[in-house]
Amino acid sequence: MNSKKSYQTHLAKYLSNEMALAAKIWFYLKNQINPKTKHELNTLKVFFNSMKVNENNKDIEFDTGKAWQKLQERIKTESYTRQSRTAFIPNLNYFAVAATVLVMVALSLSVWFYYNPKTITLANMTESSTIIRTLPDGTQIFLGENTILEYPVRFAGKTRTVKLNGEAYFDVAKNGSKPFIIKTSHANVKVVGTSFNLKTSNNEVHLKVTEGKVKIILATNQKSALVQAGEAAIASKNDIVTYTQPAGETIKSAMKLLMFQDETLDNIVRVINSTYGSNIKVLGDDLKNMRISVTFDNDISSIVNILSVSFNLKVTRSPDGTIIISR
Repeated sequence: MNSKKSYQTHLAKYLSNEMALAAKIWFYLKNQINPKTKHELNTLKVFFNSMKVNENNKDIEFDTGKAWQKLQERIKTESYTRQSRTAFIPNLNYFAVAATVLVMVALSLSVWFYYNPKTITLANMTESSTIIRTLPDGTQIFLGENTILEYPVRFAGKTRTVKLNGEAYFDVAKNGSKPFIIKTSHANVKVVGTSFNLKTSNNEVHLKVTEGKVKIILATNQKSALVQAGEAAIASKNDIVTYTQPAGETIKSAMKLLMFQDETLDNIVRVINSTYGSNIKVLGDDLKNMRISVTFDNDISSIVNILSVSFNLKVTRSPDGTIIISR
């Protein structure tokens, strides 16, 4: 008897829209499982709504209790026989249900945001500086003047995809299971781990590979070519031309000023070591993770001195050439 009374109370609250959202959703879903309760709930909803409309048309304040009584009377007069309930109605804690719903929503949002990470746009509008950025996977990119790079805060999914408009030198971190893809206006470049110079213009894409292999794919007809170290390629709208290219100038080899924007000291030192063949080490995680913005001349001695003076760091030189940076 108590179970029946409790059900009628919940039903009245559901029909009169007096339930909390989570409780309302749960009440609806659990009564859709059984065909009998589903039919009953839908029928009662029609009756209830029709009476509510009639009451509103009379400009009389709608009383949920009275409406429930009238609903029962109307059901009897219209010979609606309520069939015996066979579905089990659990005594649920609606706060727990609401919490469960919220957790499921939060998890869904977390998954969505993970696979749709925020995009960062890095633009170099200077005339003489090369902006150097280390991506989340460890890839180093040297941006030439009038160049725009777009990349995610993390690489989710099966590829590492960025967009380039302008000219840049890429030193791609190796990851055989997650190819690195650069999208341009006319062609896409796909690599696993290699170094190359890439320049885009309104009509062509120029590729110069210094290490490894690079696959270039036209956006229009999917025509592709594999370009190896010591080779170059020019991709137009409908064709790709490859040729042997002697070691020549790249954004990285021609840079005059090295500009770092909000980079960790650890990433900056990695770039310096790979660029100059130096062996600089940073002591302490706090110092490694310290973010700085700085511009260097293209000279290793000048770089070390600027780090020491500008950020009040201690520089220790070892006989084997190792340079230790500490506080």
